[in-house]
Amino acid sequence: MNISQKGIDLIKEFEGCRTVAYLDAVNVWTIGYGTTNADKSITGVEIRKDLTITKTVAENWLKLSLNKKYAPKVEKYNNKYHFNQNQFDALVSFAYNIGSIDQLTQNGTRTIKEISEKILAYDKAGGKVLAGLTRRRQAEKKLFDTPVEVEEKPKKKTYTGTFPTLPKKGYLEKGDKGEQVRLLQLFLNWYGKYGLVIDGDFGKKTESAVKNYQAAEKLTVDGLFGAKSLARATKVKR
Repeated sequence: MNISQKGIDLIKEFEGCRTVAYLDAVNVWTIGYGTTNADKSITGVEIRKDLTITKTVAENWLKLSLNKKYAPKVEKYNNKYHFNQNQFDALVSFAYNIGSIDQLTQNGTRTIKEISEKILAYDKAGGKVLAGLTRRRQAEKKLFDTPVEVEEKPKKKTYTGTFPTLPKKGYLEKGDKGEQVRLLQLFLNWYGKYGLVIDGDFGKKTESAVKNYQAAEKLTVDGLFGAKSLARATKVKR
């Protein structure tokens, strides 16, 4: 899995972006969106006093760190937990701030419910509760606990038009003309959007559309619209 923009925005909100190096709450040189020397192997730069970068560099370092280091720290537990996107985003934010989710998950032995309950406990730096960390843990827990909305697939519908009546020979074929061919063409356009001209003339294009329909429905592909083709048509949902 990859962190979504929602997760990145959460990290940015709490890290802030500073283009001049500074000492954080536990006296660690930090720059950009919370980048420290813990990520020197990724940035290739030592964070030190008086170091300055651009916001573009800060953005690049954040994305590199998330993709190469912190998302994988969460992904390694995904086979067990099958995180949804909100859970994954919240935990990547947590890992980016804390370093990993190993302790939070007790190396994968806690349940999802237990993980959620424990997130709020990690609000200290140097042994002291920090208001900023408390707010961050609350935001991460809220995101972690938020169900992911699943887009409902549109319900398939059956054809509401009139189906053709088959002639005595038992099928409609190339060369036939009339109202029943017109009804067939209407159905075929609904089924496959073949763009047939509704003229009641069973020509090459109508025959081709019938064959495509038969192939799609795993019927014998002969271009003859007979009893089996009609029976299937009455049950098709699109």
